[in-house]
Amino acid sequence: MNVERDLHMTRGDGEHSYASNSRLQEKSILKTRPVLHKAVAAAHALSLSSGGPGGGAMVVADLGCSSGPNTLLVVSEVIKAVADCCRHEQQLAAGGQPQHVQFFLNDLPGNDFNLVFQSLELIRKLAAKDGLEEPLLPPYYVAGLPGAFYTRLFPDRTVHLF
Repeated sequence: MNVERDLHMTRGDGEHSYASNSRLQEKSILKTRPVLHKAVAAAHALSLSSGGPGGGAMVVADLGCSSGPNTLLVVSEVIKAVADCCRHEQQLAAGGQPQHVQFFLNDLPGNDFNLVFQSLELIRKLAAKDGLEEPLLPPYYVAGLPGAFYTRLFPDRTVHLF
């Protein structure tokens, strides 16, 4: 069996696409929100204390991200958690630099990354829905990384949170 050819989600945002049929996954993401926020807080602390991978940025990889709103729901949750950490530490008020966050969205090369990138505005909308305005969001960068996560995708010690 060829994993990249045989095991993939239905592309696009049509009636039978993953983007339109992933409500159960959304519920799981929302239910595990406290665990994600705790993991982000730990990764954030590590990235600040060690200077860590990514040249001072916190690096996050979403393996098997597919496409659609769930991908950006996870990204927005990480951004909100980092913003909470920064507020909690009063890092911004003390004149410190905000933590930058680099996201690598990974999926098979056939993934509809165009749909993902066209939906990036959703991050700001999800954050605003939870009361976070643009100035409170940490600077973030999103990149697509095609490839099977069964193979090596990153150099050693370059990602804080998967």
